[in-house]
Amino acid sequence: MHDYLRTLARSHLSPRAGVTEIEESTDLTSLDAADHYRWLTLTLPEDLLLAALGVEPAPVRVDLDPPLLVRRLLDLGVAEIHQHVGGGMDFPLLWASALAAIATPDVGEDALASPGAPLSEGKNLVRWLLVAAVARCLLTEYLIRGGQDFLAFVRDSYLSSKRVAWTPRRRETLHAALSALITGDDKRLPDIEPLRDLYADIHPTALTLKDFPVESVNDAFRRCDPIAVRLDLHGKSAGERWFLRKAFAYLDDKHRVPCGVRAGILDQHDDYFARVFWQTVRIRCQYYRTVVQRPLTGGLQWFIRFYGRLGNLRNPLNPIRPQVSYRVAGEGHRIRALEFRTSVANTPIEIGEEVLGFLRSWQRVLKETSGSMFEPEMGVIFHFIKDRDERAWSKGTPGAFWAETFAEPNREGGMDVTHGRYVDYFAKQCGKARALAELIEAVPSCLWVIRGLDVANDELGVPTWVLAPLFRHVLDVSARVSMLEDGLEPLKVTAHVGEDFRHLLEGMRRIYEQVHYILGGTKGRLGHAVALGVEPQAWAESVGSVLMPTEDRLWDLVWEWRLYTRYRIRPEFLAAAPAGRVEILLNKVRELSDHIYGKHAYQVEELAEAHHMLHRFLVPPYTRSPAVEGGYDTFLQAARNIKWSNDGRIHSPRRVGKILETYLDDEHAFRRGQTLIDVPVRLDEVDALNAVQHALRRGIAQLGIVIEVNPSSNLLIGDLLDLRNHPILRLNPPVPEPSAPPPVAIALGSDDPLTFSTELLREYTLLHQAACAAGYPERVVQGWLESIRRTGMDARFTKAWRPSANKKVKDLIDAMSKYLHEPY
Repeated sequence: MHDYLRTLARSHLSPRAGVTEIEESTDLTSLDAADHYRWLTLTLPEDLLLAALGVEPAPVRVDLDPPLLVRRLLDLGVAEIHQHVGGGMDFPLLWASALAAIATPDVGEDALASPGAPLSEGKNLVRWLLVAAVARCLLTEYLIRGGQDFLAFVRDSYLSSKRVAWTPRRRETLHAALSALITGDDKRLPDIEPLRDLYADIHPTALTLKDFPVESVNDAFRRCDPIAVRLDLHGKSAGERWFLRKAFAYLDDKHRVPCGVRAGILDQHDDYFARVFWQTVRIRCQYYRTVVQRPLTGGLQWFIRFYGRLGNLRNPLNPIRPQVSYRVAGEGHRIRALEFRTSVANTPIEIGEEVLGFLRSWQRVLKETSGSMFEPEMGVIFHFIKDRDERAWSKGTPGAFWAETFAEPNREGGMDVTHGRYVDYFAKQCGKARALAELIEAVPSCLWVIRGLDVANDELGVPTWVLAPLFRHVLDVSARVSMLEDGLEPLKVTAHVGEDFRHLLEGMRRIYEQVHYILGGTKGRLGHAVALGVEPQAWAESVGSVLMPTEDRLWDLVWEWRLYTRYRIRPEFLAAAPAGRVEILLNKVRELSDHIYGKHAYQVEELAEAHHMLHRFLVPPYTRSPAVEGGYDTFLQAARNIKWSNDGRIHSPRRVGKILETYLDDEHAFRRGQTLIDVPVRLDEVDALNAVQHALRRGIAQLGIVIEVNPSSNLLIGDLLDLRNHPILRLNPPVPEPSAPPPVAIALGSDDPLTFSTELLREYTLLHQAACAAGYPERVVQGWLESIRRTGMDARFTKAWRPSANKKVKDLIDAMSKYLHEPY
C-alpha cells in the first residue's frame, strides 16, 4: 500500500523537501498536470500525499501559485469578499478539531449520518473515527517507544501503562476496537459510550477545551491533536505530519526482510502494524471524502449535504473562527479585508453573543498583524437560509412534486393555523429578521462589524418574494440607525442566485428578481450568478430539453414577456424580442395559465402584474411597513387587500388579487403547478436566451452590480469539466469581444475553502491557469486579474475602523458586552 501511495504521490509531485511542486511531464501541459493533481486532492488529503513522497524533511506545501501574481495581490491588497465562516478552514485544521470534539458528548453517534456518506450513510462514521483516534494514539506510543513488535507492545506494554486506567471494560473495548479495525467489520464496533470514555481518557486535553478554549490556530493544532499534546509539537498539523512520517519510515526501514527470496516482504508482526495503520488512514480519508465535495456531485443539494456534515466536529474552533478564516484566506499571508458569512440566530442575544465572539477573535488577529503597512478590515454578512422542509429533503427522501415542503399550501405536519405557501418558513425567518434588527437598534455601533445581508443555501427551495419583506425591514432599520453616529453606513446586500437552475431562463429570472426587488437601486453584489455567463447555444446542446414544473415555466415566460414589453421593468433591462417570439410566449402563457388556474382566461398583463405584485405586496407602499410579524394569515390577507384596492396603483386588482390568492392557498392549483413538463430547447428558445442574457448583463453592468465568482465552487456545483469551461471567461473576458454580451464586473472569493479544498489565493491561481490555457498572453492575464483584484477591493462591504482598528475593536467589544451584560 505504501509503495502504491508513494508512486501515486510521485507521479504528481516532485520529491522535494520543504516545499514541492507539481511534477513536470512531457505527456501533459502544465494546466492539465495541475488539473489532474487538483482532482486527486478532491479524493485524498494533500498532507497524506506530501508525507508519502518519502523525503526528509517532508514538504509542508505544494507551490502552485505564480510568484509574481501572489506578490502583486499581497502588495496591492486583496479582499476576501465571499467566504462562509462555517467552512472557512482547511482539512488539517478540521481534522485536529474533530480529534478533540469526538471525545465529548456534543458529537452524537449519528452526527455524520447523511445520504450518500461513506460507512453506512455516515451512521457508523463517528464510531469509526473514535476507533481510528484510539488506534492512532496506540500506534504513536509504539513509534515513540519502539522495542518489541507491535502486537506484543499492545498486549504487554500498552495495557500495563499507567497513562490510562485499564479497567476490564476498557480492555474489552480496546480489543473490540482493534478487532473491528483489522477486519473492517462494523458489527464488531464497540458501543459509543465505552469507546468515547476510553478515548477521552487517552486524549490529555479534549475535555478541557470548554473551560479553556483555544486562542489561536496554532493553539488549536497543539491542543486538539493528542499526538501534538503528547510530544509538545507546534505548527500546522504537526501531530499528523509526525505520525505519517514516522509510520512510513517504520514501514520502510524497520521491518523489511533485508535479502533473500522474501526481500521486501513484511513479516507477520509488521503486517499487524500495517493493517492497523492503513485502516486508520483509510478512516481519515473516508472522513475527508465526507466533508470535501466530490466530483460528479453537481447541484446545490449535494453541496448542502457535504456542508451539513461539518456539524459539531468544528466546535473546538468556534472561539477562533475569524482567525481561522483570515489565515486560510491568505494561506498564512496578510490580506487586506475579510468578509465572512454566517446564518442569523433566533434572538438578538444569540446574535450579539456570536458577534462578540467574532470581535474578540479579530482582536487577536489585529495583535498578530500589528506593524503591517495596513490594518486588516473585517465584516460579518448575515444570511437567511433557504430550506425546502425540515424532514424529508434533509434525509434524502423527498416527496414527489414538492409534496410536504414549505411550498405546499396545506402540508401535513405544518402548524394547525398554517394556511398558505411558505407560511411556516416565513414565520421563522421573520423572527430572525426582527432579532437582527433589534440588535442593530440596541447597539448602533455594531454596524461597523455587521456589514451586509445575504440569502444562501437551496436556491430553488424558496422564491425571492418570500424574503423581500425581511430584507426590507432590516435594511430600513440599518438606514435609520446609521444616521446616529458619524462614519456608520447602512447594510449592503448580496445574494446567492443564478447558480442552481433547471432552465437557463429560470436562472436569469431569479437573478433579475433579486436585482429589482431586493437590491433595488443599490450597488450590491450577486453571488455566483452563473446563468449570466453560460453560453446559451452550448447549454442548449448539452441539455436538449428540460423537465421542470409547469408553474416555474409559466413565471419564466411571463417575466420574459415583461422584458420585451417593458412591463414594470427597469429601463436598463429592456430586451429586444426575436422575430415571432412574443406570439409564441402569448400562446404558451395562455396554455400554462389555463392548466394551473383553470379557464379564467387570465391575460398575460394580469399574470405579469401578479408576478410583480407578488414581490411587492408585503412591503411599502402596499403596506405601512414591511410585513415581518410572521402571522399565519399574512400572505392571504395581503392578497385580499389587493383585490379591494382602488387607488389605481395596481392594474386589474380584483383579477390579480384572485391569481395571488389561488397561487398562495389553493392546494389543487399547487399540485397542477408542480406537474412536470418537457421543454425542448429549440432555436427560437436559444435566440430568446441570447436576447435576455444580453439585456440582463447590460442592466447589471450599468447599475454597477458586482458578481462574486468562486471558481472551485462553480466547478463542482456546476459540474464543469474544467475551468476552461468556466462562465467567467465569457462573463468578463480578459479581452472583450465586440459581438459578445456586455461584460460585467467580477470579484473573487473562496466560498467554502474546506468543502471545495481551496483558498482565496488559489482561486486567483486557478483563473490564471484557465486564462492562459485559453490562449491569452501572460501580460493580458496579469492585467485582467489585477482588474478583478481591484474590483474586489472597491466592492468590499468592510470599512476601515477609525481612529484605529485596535481602538475600534475595543470599543465595539465594550458596547456589545454592555448590551449582553457581560464583563468587559
